Amino acid sequence: MSYLIAFCLAVCWGSAFLASKNMVDVLPPGWSTFFRVLAGLLFLVIFYGIQRKNLKCPLRQLWRPWTIGFLLILLPFAALSWGQQFVDPTIGGIFNGTTPIWSFIAGAVILKGVDRFTWRRAAGVLVGLAGLVVIMSPNLSASQFEASPHVLYGCLALLVMTWSYGLGNVLTKKIMVDSRAVSLEGNTFHQYLFSALALLVIAGLCEPVPPVSAFTGKVIISILVAGVFSSAVAFLLMVELIKRWGATRMASVTYFSPIIAMATDIVFRSRLPQGVELVGLVLIFISLWLIQKPIRAN
Repeated sequence: MSYLIAFCLAVCWGSAFLASKNMVDVLPPGWSTFFRVLAGLLFLVIFYGIQRKNLKCPLRQLWRPWTIGFLLILLPFAALSWGQQFVDPTIGGIFNGTTPIWSFIAGAVILKGVDRFTWRRAAGVLVGLAGLVVIMSPNLSASQFEASPHVLYGCLALLVMTWSYGLGNVLTKKIMVDSRAVSLEGNTFHQYLFSALALLVIAGLCEPVPPVSAFTGKVIISILVAGVFSSAVAFLLMVELIKRWGATRMASVTYFSPIIAMATDIVFRSRLPQGVELVGLVLIFISLWLIQKPIRAN
């Protein structure tokens, strides 16, 4: 059963990039992000409502879900939507696969303890960065950048997404897990509520409201996939898997999201991965193995 949950979680995470691409092909990125978060919020309201979960949060504790919501929902979702305007879902999935690298770096600095730096882990970080450079290399030349600068900007936006996920994953322990002031369900609800309201204001001020005609069947399905399955349902699966496997082993599911993203790109967009993308993906896998391989006790 645990492996089935892990597979479903990988599919949920990996399918987010094709869904986001479908959305930003029609909707402005701010509104795409808002509707994704809104779909997840409505699902959680119904899900927790049926279970009669306590969603209250004291005013003085609101900074906790707001901080985590900004780092794990608002900023990375917005960066993904903006970046996916210019890059393919495969690239988004590969960048997302580097999240454990940034989580390790943030954990080594903030939490210390078992996530300390070693020569092997430092080498792993460098190999992972090399993988990202390989992936971005076709767009780093002066001529290519001049011809299509937005592709590189899109990759940089995806870097912001992974940095935010990495920092958010680490701060979740300090701000949310180690504190029992707010229930897990209340924390999640207020993360989504804060992100939805903030995105509504940002999109309303910065982008034109999309017409009703923009919401085709394909766009609506993509919103549901990205907002419900890739976000809200994925969160519930992740929590269940952490209970069964622990956080470290659960993080290994991240390795498979680039493969799922690549598969959806091939099946639904007939786009085969480029050589540099495969080389970069292999380097990232090597990096993750070097970083997450347990340290032997002295």
